[in-house]
Amino acid sequence: MFGPDGAEHDRGLVEAARAAGVRRIVKLSGIGTGEPAVGPVGTWHVAGEQAVRDSGLEWTILRPSAFATNTLGWAASLRAGSPVPNTSGDGGQGVVDPRDVSEVAVAALLDPAHAGRTYTLTGPEVLSVPAQAAVLADILGRPVPVRDLSSAEAREYLLGLGFSDTFIDASEISRAFVRNGGNEVVTDDVGEVLGRPARTYREWVVDHRATFGEG
Repeated sequence: MFGPDGAEHDRGLVEAARAAGVRRIVKLSGIGTGEPAVGPVGTWHVAGEQAVRDSGLEWTILRPSAFATNTLGWAASLRAGSPVPNTSGDGGQGVVDPRDVSEVAVAALLDPAHAGRTYTLTGPEVLSVPAQAAVLADILGRPVPVRDLSSAEAREYLLGLGFSDTFIDASEISRAFVRNGGNEVVTDDVGEVLGRPARTYREWVVDHRATFGEG
């Protein structure tokens, strides 16, 4: 699971790629990497990014925002008729479809024009958890209530998902960063690479509606 030890895995992967004769690599990082306000989570990709830059290979770094697929974690609550949990208040994020991230990665691996570039990948709009719930409600045709979690409740919720104490402690700062609007960022990097607009969260929901109990 993503955490402070990830840099060792990145360095190992870079060494393995170089030994295998790979010429071009893509590092999946995260939005806000290197920004002090994001807290410890913002440092966890720094060493891995540097390993890629120092590799001697052609490299591209991708820094995606919050994934649309994060809301798959709401599916059980929705099927049970329970409110979806909200740990980030009304803070918005440029929610990105992972399919766009993977397509950008493929383009970067195939086209040397992307070498040496760092792309911040977002969707076309900033969405809070309540805004995402509203999209779900519209597509599913039924209410999708939201319950704001206190810090203690968020810890219990994340522990239940299998996250470590280390991750939860560190992510509290980044969650506060999001709550305060720090990650309300939208870029056109997806469009620049793929030559088309980034997919919307609504498009993602339409394509995955059956997962939420609507088929």
